[in-house]
Formats: sequence, structure tokens, C-alpha cells
Amino acid sequence: MKISTKIISLISLLLIVLAVNGVISFGLLKSVSSELHGVVKKDVALMQTVTTVTKHQLQKAIIFERLRRIAEELAYQQVSPARKEHLLFHTQLARKDFDALAKEGAINIVNSKMLISESLRSVKSSKTRDDLERVADILKEIEKAHIHYDAMAGQIFGMVKEGHYEISVEDIDQIHSDERKLSNELEKLLTQVQTFAKTSEMNAKNYELTTEEFLWVVFIFSFLTGMGLALSIVSGINRPMRQLLKATHEIGGGNLKIKLPESSRDELGELSREFNRMSAQLSDARGRLEEQSKELQSNLDLITQQKKDLEKVNHELDRFVHTVSHDIRSPLMGIAWYGDFLKNHHFTLLDKKGQDSINGVCRGVERANALINDLLALTRISRVRNPYQSCAIGRLIDDVTATLEYKLRQNKVELTVQPEMPVIVCDPIKVKELFLNLLTNAIKFSSGRADVQPKISVRFLETENECEFIVKDNGIGIAPQSHDEVFAMFKRLDVSEKFEGTGAGLSIAKSVVDDHGGRIWIVSDVGLGAEFHFTIPKGLKQLDATSES
Repeated sequence: MKISTKIISLISLLLIVLAVNGVISFGLLKSVSSELHGVVKKDVALMQTVTTVTKHQLQKAIIFERLRRIAEELAYQQVSPARKEHLLFHTQLARKDFDALAKEGAINIVNSKMLISESLRSVKSSKTRDDLERVADILKEIEKAHIHYDAMAGQIFGMVKEGHYEISVEDIDQIHSDERKLSNELEKLLTQVQTFAKTSEMNAKNYELTTEEFLWVVFIFSFLTGMGLALSIVSGINRPMRQLLKATHEIGGGNLKIKLPESSRDELGELSREFNRMSAQLSDARGRLEEQSKELQSNLDLITQQKKDLEKVNHELDRFVHTVSHDIRSPLMGIAWYGDFLKNHHFTLLDKKGQDSINGVCRGVERANALINDLLALTRISRVRNPYQSCAIGRLIDDVTATLEYKLRQNKVELTVQPEMPVIVCDPIKVKELFLNLLTNAIKFSSGRADVQPKISVRFLETENECEFIVKDNGIGIAPQSHDEVFAMFKRLDVSEKFEGTGAGLSIAKSVVDDHGGRIWIVSDVGLGAEFHFTIPKGLKQLDATSES
């Protein structure tokens, strides 16, 4: 077999092993992906069902308790006709809320049953099938308890509507019994979902271990096979070359009877046969020894030159590999240095297109730095847990406006803050960052229009359970269909360069509100300004200690 054929065979074998490795690895990774997809689609959906039904059941219990109190007042107290009409009106509203919650809970349960049915049609493992059938039975029990509870509550609503205000103890006990049964079934379902999650995690780990073991086996096999073939090729070249060199020295010393083995069928075997033919001719015609010696010397010079050429090629190859490796590892931030250099030394020598290109490079680097800084800020905001303290919001807003004083004056913004802002328990550092982002956002999008005076107001509303703060501006506004998008990380609705920023400010604001267990939303339309509403619950407990990261 020729040397070139051996080398091609080695490369082909390595490529085949690599391809098999890739195919099997892809299959294993696909199995891991399928397992994780099952966790997301099935476990998360069931968990959402548990959460939703539990939340709705709690709300329905509150509504029922309100109905019971109304019925008691109507049954056992002297109420005026106006008061009676008022109570019955509230009963109708409570019935609508109750029916809406019941309907939504029923839809969640039905969707979960359909999901489990689909999973049962495709599952192959008998254990998984048993687990899914157990979940299906639990969902049936949940549905029964849910329907029975809603039916009992509906009967009581109907009694009150018809004028029967006395609710029996048995009915109340039955309602509470249905609540307990539904709660127990939901706990069973939650336990089963946790079992699914653990099983999926275990399967994913097994796939991971199998993939790792397989890759190691393939790596070792490829390494040993490649080394074996490489050593075989190198040995097949070196041994004949050493024999040829030794024979050359023998002939140089006058031994013309030296013979090389001719068994090899590759290029070196052909060379050996030619060498033997040459030595035979030297033995037959010593008179031509000088001429044939010159020919031999010529051959030796050619071999030497080929060796030098090979060394040169190898040296150039080393330089090429070094250069490519260095280029790949070169810091990308060198772009910024070159951009600044061109801008500082050659900017005026370029035409407008060239100047715009340099400015674009510089802006791109600056935007990348801004994105990194905002991402770090978001990470810090999400990670750090500062102690909740009693905080005077009015004083906090004064600090924020002092920080933004230059921007407010520069853009001639008219800022109005409602007097006597409340004192709440919160994380003062994060809430300050929240107001800073919302006010900065309001300044940015309400300024820059020659015919409009920028106006920003900060006010609050207080309810029994929470404080609601409102930051309003008269800026460009936000389309209703985009109200949810603006809170996404690095989401900018205006992608032009008119308004600076990376789109992380509102994402940070939402993170702060979520961290406090509040809500944040927008009331706005295009060209009508924007109102950013957010709430801070009143039930937060003041802490004296530490931050958690």
C-alpha cells in the first residue's frame, strides 16, 4: 500500500470516528433536550394548575366569606331598604367574580387533563405510565371536588338571591369539607409533580453520564487508533530511509554488493529496487563508478534539498499556526483603540461616509460597554437583598431629583411631586434606583420637542394593603400593544439614535418591584404621554440585619 494511501486511510478513519461520535452525541443530547422539554411542558403546566387553582380557591373562599357575612346581616339585623339593595348588589358582583374564578380554574384543570392524556398516548415506560395515570386520577378527584364546591357555593348564592338568608351550619361545614378535600388533592398533585421533576432530573443526569462515558471511549479509541496508524506510517518511512542511508554509506565506502529489501510495495520499495539495480550496475561496470557516484551524489543532494524544503515548509506552517492562533485570541477591544486613533488623527482627512463609519464603530463600542454596565446593574439589583427599612418616600425623591438636577435644568423640565408622600417599609437603595430609572426615562422621552414643555409629576394612592406610586410624563407615549414589551431586558421600542439608552432601565425597575412583591404597569398611548404605576405592599417586615447575595 502506498504511503499516500495509508495517510488517506488514517484521515478517513478519524473522520468516520468523528462523524459517529457527532451522530451519537447529537442523539444523546436530543434525548436530554426531550427530557427537559417534558419537564417544561408537563411539570410546569401541572405546577401552574396547582398554583392557579389554589389561588382561585383562596379568592373564592374570601368571596364566600363575604357572602356569608352579607347573609347574616340580612337575616339577623334590621337593615334599611337602601342598605338591603346595596348588599344584594354586592352579592351579584360577588357571584360574577366567583363564577369567573370557577370558570378559569375549571379551564386549567381541563387543560392539565388533556396534557396528561397526550403524554399517556406517547409514553413507553410502564413506570412513567403508572405515574401519569396516578396524576390523571388525582386531576379527576380535583375536578370533582372543584365542581362540587362550586355547585354548593352556587346553591347558596341562589338561596340569598331568592331571599333565603339563613345559611345552615351543615352547608358551611360541607363547603369547608370540599375546600379541605380540594386542598388535599392539590397537595397530592404537587407531590407527584415534584416526583416527575426528580425523575426527569435523574434521567437527564443519566443521559449526561452516558454521553460523557461515550465521548471518553470514542476519544481514547480515536487516540489509540490514530497513534497506532501514525506510528505504523512513520515506522514504514523511517526504517527504509535508515536502510537506504546505511546502504549509501556502504557504497560510499566501496561496498558495491549492498542490497536493500524489495518486499515493500510503496514508493520506498520502488526506491529500494532502483537502488539495488544501481548497485548491480556498479558491480558490473566499475569503470563507470565515478559517473554513477556523481549520480548518487546528485540523488543525495536532491534528498538534502527536499529535506530543507520540508523543513522550510514546516517552519512556515508553524508561523501560520502561530499567527492564526494569535489573531483568534486578540482582544476585541482593540477595535475601540483603533477607532479612537482614527478619530483623533485622521478624522478630518476622511469623507463623510468614512467619518460616519468611524463614529459608528465608536458608538458600537460605547453601546457594548453600556450594555455590560446595565447587565451588571441588573445582576446586582436581582442578586443583592438589602434590609427592609422604614423609608420616607418624599425625602428619597428629593435625593433622586438632586441627582437629576442637571438633566432637569438642561431640558427645562417642570417636575411636580405630591406633598406628604407616605412612609413605607422597603429596600431604600433599590426603591431609589427604581425612581431614578423611571424619572430618567420620563425626562428622556418628554424632552427634545421645541413646541412642548416637558412636564413630569409624581403622586401616590393608598389602599388598605398597598401604596401605589405614579410617575407621569407628557412624552411621546407608548402604544398599548407594546406595554409589556418595554419591561423586557434591553428592549427598546425606539431603535433610532434620537433617544439614548440600552433598554435596561425599565427591566431594572420591574426587577425592583417584583423583588418587593408589587406590580408595575403602564397607562399610555402614542403621543399622549405615559403613566408608570407600581405598588409596594404594606405587609413587608422591617429587618435589622444583613444583605444577602
